[in-house]
Amino acid sequence: MTAKNSPTAVGSHSLNAPDPKTPRPASVPPARPPMSGSWLAAQGRLPLAFMGLALVWLAAAALMLALAPGLLALPHTHPHVVALTHAWVLGFFVTVACGATYQLAPVALGTTLVGERSGWWHFWLHAIGVPGMVYSFWVWDLEQLGHFGTAVAVGVVLFSINVWRTVRRAGRSGVVATSLILSAGWLLLAVLLGLLLAANRFWGFIPLDPVALLRAHAHIGLAGFFLTLLQGVAFQLVPMFTLGDVRDWRRAKAGLWLAQGGLLVLAPALAWHLAFLAFAGAAAIVAGVFSSAWGLARALDTRKKRRLDPGVRVFLLGAIVLCIAAVAGLALLAPGTPWGSAPGGFGAMTYAVLVLGGGLLPCIAGMLCKIVPFLTWMRAYGPKVGRGPTPAAGALTQPRLEAAAFALQIAALVPLLIGTWLLHPVWLGVGAWILFAGVLLFLGDMAGVMRHLWRPVTVVAPAKKIPVKNAS
Repeated sequence: MTAKNSPTAVGSHSLNAPDPKTPRPASVPPARPPMSGSWLAAQGRLPLAFMGLALVWLAAAALMLALAPGLLALPHTHPHVVALTHAWVLGFFVTVACGATYQLAPVALGTTLVGERSGWWHFWLHAIGVPGMVYSFWVWDLEQLGHFGTAVAVGVVLFSINVWRTVRRAGRSGVVATSLILSAGWLLLAVLLGLLLAANRFWGFIPLDPVALLRAHAHIGLAGFFLTLLQGVAFQLVPMFTLGDVRDWRRAKAGLWLAQGGLLVLAPALAWHLAFLAFAGAAAIVAGVFSSAWGLARALDTRKKRRLDPGVRVFLLGAIVLCIAAVAGLALLAPGTPWGSAPGGFGAMTYAVLVLGGGLLPCIAGMLCKIVPFLTWMRAYGPKVGRGPTPAAGALTQPRLEAAAFALQIAALVPLLIGTWLLHPVWLGVGAWILFAGVLLFLGDMAGVMRHLWRPVTVVAPAKKIPVKNAS
């Protein structure tokens, strides 16, 4: 395998060095030299630890839902529903996003992570705090919830400071850098607000509707952290893995700032039951989502890799569903509409299933299918480049297994939506078990990739045939 075609060359070029033949937008500063394989191999330990922890949580959360699908027919404020939600959101989605940020922030910005030691402190605080929170929610032990929630919050503080300092060290600006800073800030705000909500349920010192505060907390986490992060890193990941280019950043910038302004209006409007302001804020977020989607579609038009692999396809499908979910959320907030938080019909639970199961899960899982093989390859084979033949990063995955896993996960969305709408246990059970089957296949694929960390493959180069000249 030549250096030109190795994942080191391709990954470093894609992340740090745009094609010299492509005109560079004036707002994007020159990239720094590509990182070495040995540096990425060492740097990948922390992100891979988060990815591995996230996969454990994916298995646990999917199993929780499969064993108790009827939870989706309960009010979304029920303790068991809150526990299940945090298993998915805080256990799986946030863990993946933090690990991806620890990798993308330094590599995309051409610098090094400022505090890897504090990143490991974050990992262990997160690993201890999240299961304690999920258990405390399940048994509704608010005192223990405060203890474990504080551990998670301290970890998020370390994460936010790490991201901010890394971006500052890089001295870079633009959509990706801005989204990293803003998303870290929103995550910190969401976690601190969650701690405040738990304390309020224990002491009751905030004279506001707890359900309204819970909605504000959820939207700060989902729209503030995940949407903001996706509105930035999508313009880094999709062009990288499709060999495309972002030639016009205006739509990406407009989408990011529209969503930020909308969320600044939406969150307090939800907390204080200001219906018209909440609708206006949600409308701005929807406009931002569609502006980002338009910019990403334009970037896809420039791709050199016409055939998209399963991870990229499912990531884009999740982005489309997030656009649909944004419109659904806007409809829920329309003043005078009969929809609300009660179980059944078009309500909060149906909306949550659409956002988490139809939007975030494909986006995060698709991202994992690209990032985990790259990190694993860099860790296991990066230092060996130039010393002998190595497998390609794409060869670590099983595309057919990925496609089957994603097909099951997407197929599960329909019965889950029907079940939450009709409050029908059969539909909920069918959807939960289809989702669990898809998760198992996905975990099998990821396990096959990560086994290279412990059992690297020795590739033997085929012997060259020496032509024999005819004596005559």
